[in-house]
Formats: sequence, structure tokens, C-alpha cells
Amino acid sequence: MPVITLNQLKAAYELLERQTASRRAELQARLDAGSSITPEEEAWLDGEANLVDEKRTLMILSEASDYESSLQNLTPEQNEAVARMRRVLEDGTEIGAKRKRPDDLKTTAVHVKKQAKKTKPASEKKENATLAQHIEILDWYLANGKNQTKTAKHFSNIYPSLHLKQPTISAWVKDEKMWRQRWEQSAGNAKAKRALQTQYPAVEQMMDLWLVPALSSNIVLSGEVLRQKWKSFADRCGISPDQQLQLSNGWLDRFKKRHGLREFKRHGEAASASAETVEQERQRIQKLILEHGYQPCDIYNMDETGLFYGLPPDRGLSDKATAGVKGKKVRLTYAFTANATGSDRLPPLVIGKYRKPRAFNNRTGSQLGFQYHHNAKAWMTTVIYQEWIEEWDQKLVAQQRKILLLQDNFSAHIPPETLKAIRVEPFEANLTAHVQPNDQGIIRCFKAHYRAKFIERAINRYDSGVTPTSIYDINQLEAMRLADAAWREVDATTIRHCWRKAGILPDFDSLSIMPSKPTISVASLLQSDPPTPVAQAEKAVENALDSLVLTGALQPTNRMDVNSLLNPQIENEIFSEVSEQEIYEAVQGAEAESGDSNDNTIELIENPPTRREALQAASVILRYASTMDNPSARKVEAALASLTRQMRIDAQRQLKDSSITRYFSKN
Repeated sequence: MPVITLNQLKAAYELLERQTASRRAELQARLDAGSSITPEEEAWLDGEANLVDEKRTLMILSEASDYESSLQNLTPEQNEAVARMRRVLEDGTEIGAKRKRPDDLKTTAVHVKKQAKKTKPASEKKENATLAQHIEILDWYLANGKNQTKTAKHFSNIYPSLHLKQPTISAWVKDEKMWRQRWEQSAGNAKAKRALQTQYPAVEQMMDLWLVPALSSNIVLSGEVLRQKWKSFADRCGISPDQQLQLSNGWLDRFKKRHGLREFKRHGEAASASAETVEQERQRIQKLILEHGYQPCDIYNMDETGLFYGLPPDRGLSDKATAGVKGKKVRLTYAFTANATGSDRLPPLVIGKYRKPRAFNNRTGSQLGFQYHHNAKAWMTTVIYQEWIEEWDQKLVAQQRKILLLQDNFSAHIPPETLKAIRVEPFEANLTAHVQPNDQGIIRCFKAHYRAKFIERAINRYDSGVTPTSIYDINQLEAMRLADAAWREVDATTIRHCWRKAGILPDFDSLSIMPSKPTISVASLLQSDPPTPVAQAEKAVENALDSLVLTGALQPTNRMDVNSLLNPQIENEIFSEVSEQEIYEAVQGAEAESGDSNDNTIELIENPPTRREALQAASVILRYASTMDNPSARKVEAALASLTRQMRIDAQRQLKDSSITRYFSKN
């Protein structure tokens, strides 16, 4: 079989693209007319109609310095893509001998264009679901009664461009295992249509992490700097020069696009911020809001923080540099987003070190109900930021909303150019501590609620017989559950209080009349200077520390103060002096763990109780609660009744029909 040339491949891809567009338009017309399509056609739309492999293979071959050598070294998936393009071209001709003339191709192109004119505008065409959308919809289907019609109806409003119907959901349910496998292979890429294989993913992750402190240090990132840094990491990984990427201009353009690197002005850090400078920034934001007519409910602020979820409030433990305590300083990054009225708080974006910590029990973060990402340093990177904001932007477009997102000038916060519903406005550098609402107490309030819950958990463990040195042990999943509960306790009143304190909003009457659950008691309002919501949250930490001291598990001399707990010194050391070698070792360490587990020193995972044991424990608690006469006991009774009812329903769903052969003996 003669070797297909690069020009032939390009012509074949163009023809395949036209044919695919024509068939997609035909199927779309049938769907718009109310007709159904077969499962095979639905699978084609979600599978072969996405020419990702073909496009990627053609790109690799186009950039190769030795075309024929690269053609021989393609992966099985890439060889299949070449074979498909070859077959398309051979349908009308024989490779190398009877190839279609350019005039023939032109005639085909004209025919396809005429057919395309008959179809509806692109805005009305059906889009193919991403892998993230497949998983989101399947998870909702499983969690809400397994009703296919109900699921299609629910998501038709959220993703109208998908044109979801019951047959589509039925086909996805049948192929659920395949979709979840593809999602695993895509490593949680929210925009992926099909699972893509990245060459040298470890090097790519090292580059992602290196960019964060590099941009923060205002390093000039020329193309040559990026190429040399990639080669340096590749050398550390033991990739021989002849196996390394060519790093062509095409590679450089894609790298810059992926990380949002373009010509833009980054604000330098100032040594200090005067009161006049802060006031100027407040007036600038107010003017922006008024000029564009944004309402309080459409003005958001996003900011991230580090959470050292296992840090004990005991100086004697936290200061020890022992193997048993290094897990206390394991970090998660949390990004919080809320609007000015507190009526909309997005689920927190969580970034950890491992793809599947041992506590996840081989499940992904999304399967557990979290918006979870990972990299070897648990850092916010431009890639993670852009995936998050693009997914949010798509939902806002479906809701026909336009919003303003205020954020700091952190190096990873580079918005993509494709946003349609979100206008991103960064604060001037070195002013976020004065004008950013999250920095006025929202994040501090979250951390206070988390620390109070963490200490209460330690007290309960101590009361159950756990030794004082082990009462603070917590795995990542437990910590994330506590953090979710802590974020829910940061209510609308707290959020609005912090927005007012920031002073960046014009005078909105709606902010003062919005109803919400009060966080300050009526009695405290009679005081001349009632405590703020943040002060109340900090008081809860103090009370929890007092209780811990009373148990004897914490010595008064070792007790940490609230400021040290909510703002530990190690938070300020994240980007200090991070070397290329440290980034390399972090990524290699995560790779050695296969990305699926945490250090043995921090993940002390016990086998979960059985359903029978859980029901017995619930019965004991219910009997005890029935002897108490207070509102908390009634809430516990209602919650446990709901939990036990759901446990029995789940048990019934897992029952399988017995085979008739079970009733016959083998004689």
C-alpha cells in the first residue's frame, strides 16, 4: 500500500469534515422536525462525528520534521485516524493513481455548502455533549430516581443546545460504563468531547506549575524561555533529545492559548496602599458598575485560599517536625465565589494533590459531589481557572444572564477570550486586602467555621477513647465534608456585611432590604456595638478551644490563638523560593503514587461500618434523642429518620432477581 502524502491527508480531512457536517445537518433536520434517530446515529453524533483524533493526528504530522518517520511512530488511535481519512479519500479514487482532481473536490465542496444553506442557523443546531456534561447528567439521573424523561426535561433548560430527549438519556444510561471510562481517561477535562492522550503529561504538569510563580515574579515569558524550560523539565524526566517534542511555532501557539498567555499588562506590586489609592479604586469599581448597569445579584467576587485541613490547634504538635505530624500540614486550595446579595454562592472549587485520594475509595471528586481538580502542588493554575470559568459561563449563557466578576490580580487568573456572559475585572495590585469582599471576612469566616467543627470533631474522638496525639487525624474526604458544611454556614448576612465593608458598591437599596436569616441575635442588637458575623464565628473557635482544654487533651500553654489558626504562617510560604527541582520532585512523587492515594501518614482510612451497623447506631441515637426535650433533638430525629429511610431504599434497589436455577440442586 503506497504511503499517503501529507497533502493527500489534508485533502482527505477537508473532505471528511464536509461529509461529517452534511450528515450532522441531516440528522439535525430530522430532530428539529420531531423525528427520532437510531441509537447508532446518536452514537455517531457523540463519537465519530467529533473529528478530534483526525485533527490532532494531522496536526502532529504537519509539525513533524520527518513526516514518514512520524507516520511510522503513530499510536494505534492515530493510525486508525489516518486509516479513516485514507478510506474517505479512496471512496472516489485510488491513492496515488486515480486521485480526485481539484475540480471534483471543488464540486463536492459547492454541493456541501448548498446543503448547509438549507439547514438552520448554527445557533439552533444541536451541539454534542462534552464528557463533563455526560457525567453530570448521569450522576443527576442516578441521584434523582432514575427517571429518564425527568432527567431530559431537567437538563433541557440548563443545556438547551444539546436538545436532550428521553431516547438520548436511555442510550447514555446503557453506555454509562463507557462514558465513565472516557471521563477517567480525559483526567476530568471539562471541555473534552473524547478522551485525548497528551504526550509527556508529567512535563506538561511541571510547566503548568512552573508558570504560577513565574508569572507572579513578572518573568518575561518569550517563546525561547518557554521552549528551554520545557526541554529542561524533559531532560530531568529522562526523555532523550530525539524523543522530545520539536516545540514548533504551532506548539508554542497552542501552549500560549492553553494558558491564556498573550500581550497584556500586568500590574506591578506596590510597597503599600495609601488611603487615597484605596478610595480611587473603590470609585473606579463603582463607576464601572453604574456605567454597565449591573445589579447587586449579578456582581460576583472570586478568590482562593489555602486550607491546611489537618493542622492541630496544639503548638506542641504542630511545631514538631516528625513523620507522624507532617500530614498535619497537607494543603487544599479552596476558591469561593458569591454575589453581592449573598443569594448565589457557587460550590467551592477544590484543588488537591491527588486525583483520587485513598479516602475517595476509587471514586472521582465529581462522583462524590465536589468540584475537584488536582495537581502535584494543589495550586490554582491558569488551566484549572479557565476550565472552571468557561463551564460557569456556559451555564450563565443558558440562563441568559450577564454578570460582572471581580477578582484579584493573581497570575493564574487569566480569563479566556471566549467568555460570553462573564465580564472579568481585576482589582489593582496590592489593593485586594482593602477592596475585595472575600478578604473583608468571607474567607476568614469560612475558616473559623471549619476550625470550630474540626476542634469539635477532635473532642468527640477524644471522648470516644482516641489518644490525644491522634484525635486530629483526618482524611481528605472527611475534611472536604467539614469544609462544605463550613461554607454553608457563611450565610447571606455575612456576605453582604463584607461587601459593604469593602466599599466598592454604589448605593443599592436592594442590599439593605434583601431578606435573609439573621446571624446576630435580637439580644445582641440591644448592645451599643453588636458583634459582626465574622467575630461571632471567631468566638465559636474560642469556645471550641475552651472545651478542648477542659477535656485535658490540650494543655493551656500549647493552645494556639485564633489568628494563628486562621492564618498560619505556612500559608505565606507557598510560592517562596520554589525551584525547578522542587516542582520536578513534586510531580514525580505524585506519579510514583499513581495519582490515586495520599501519604500513609495522613490517610488513616478505617473500613466503613456496614449498613446493619449504621442502622443499629441510628436506632440507639434515636432512643437517646427521644429522652431529650430541645429543638436539636427533634432535628436529629428528623435527619436520622430520613437517612434510615434512604438507606433502606438503596438496599432494595441493590437487590437482584434470583435465578430459577438456584432452586434446583445439582444431582
